[in-house]
Amino acid sequence: MLTGMLSAALGSAEHPATMAAPPLDPPCPIPTQEPLWVDPVTSPTGQFTQVVTVRLGNGEAVTITAESGTFATHGDYDAYFHPATVTIALLTDTVHSLTVFGKVRTIVHDGCIYGGYTLSTERDKYGTPLTIWQRTYLTRTFCLPLVSSHYSAHR
Repeated sequence: MLTGMLSAALGSAEHPATMAAPPLDPPCPIPTQEPLWVDPVTSPTGQFTQVVTVRLGNGEAVTITAESGTFATHGDYDAYFHPATVTIALLTDTVHSLTVFGKVRTIVHDGCIYGGYTLSTERDKYGTPLTIWQRTYLTRTFCLPLVSSHYSAHR
């Protein structure tokens, strides 16, 4: 048995032993996923637009879909110092369920390719659903009292 193991390890006349060449380049490190965090939204609201703040690591584009449409911005964003801001329109008396998409830029470093993917979320950074309820009755209106110039002093 030991002889068979030695001949397999050292090779034989019929099957000489071969050694694999070491890789020339070390493998690329496995990257961690970039963060996608959305600040909480205001709901309910009487406004007809709302600015949504999105924090995306190595971000190049942010798109938000809702019942009122699709809203996008492109730029150079990060999760800590330069978040993306997207202004979305709100339909009257409508519940808007937001889905946020963040495109992470492609980065090539030492022959390794990172990024180039899209993240998405329907929740804010605290785990609350991204839902905005637009209510017209919350819109501020001012009523002025009517004053008659024909005021009579006697009753």
